[in-house]
Amino acid sequence: MKRDEKAAVVDELKSLLAGAKAAMLADHKGLSVSELTELRKLLRQQSVALRVVKNSLARLATHGTELQELGPHLVGPTAIALGKGDPTVPAKLLASYAKTKPTLQIKAGFVEGKVLGKQDALALAELPPREVLLAKLAGVVQSPLRGLAVALQGPLYSLLMVFTAMRQRREHEQPQP
Repeated sequence: MKRDEKAAVVDELKSLLAGAKAAMLADHKGLSVSELTELRKLLRQQSVALRVVKNSLARLATHGTELQELGPHLVGPTAIALGKGDPTVPAKLLASYAKTKPTLQIKAGFVEGKVLGKQDALALAELPPREVLLAKLAGVVQSPLRGLAVALQGPLYSLLMVFTAMRQRREHEQPQP
């Protein structure tokens, strides 16, 4: 590869990394070309780009950025999955594909300014979907409010029972004509 071609690759990778919310590094050694194409297609359906890059060019693209900390993970065959939407999507897709093709190994990740090791990247992949997390949050927020409503309802219910008992007693005390 000529010097100007390398510069073009580095510039393209810099622009992709700048726009990405998440980046996952994976070792694709052992995957056939058809399997790698299948993975690309799967990722593309979820708006995730997959680039196979030379480690030296990836180091140049990340030099001077917050992604520079990924340098120690740029060894061996490296594929970078870049996501612009939900930051968990690249990790989830790579992890699910790795279950069917164990030769694919997640090396590390980068999510919204933080470098993740292999274990953290795999933990990110295990997170429930965003909608489920929001539903759980709504339940947590709603729980104290429900408790307050029940606590306030208790005295009102007791007062209602007192009035009902008084009415029934008056009805029994009045003589029937």
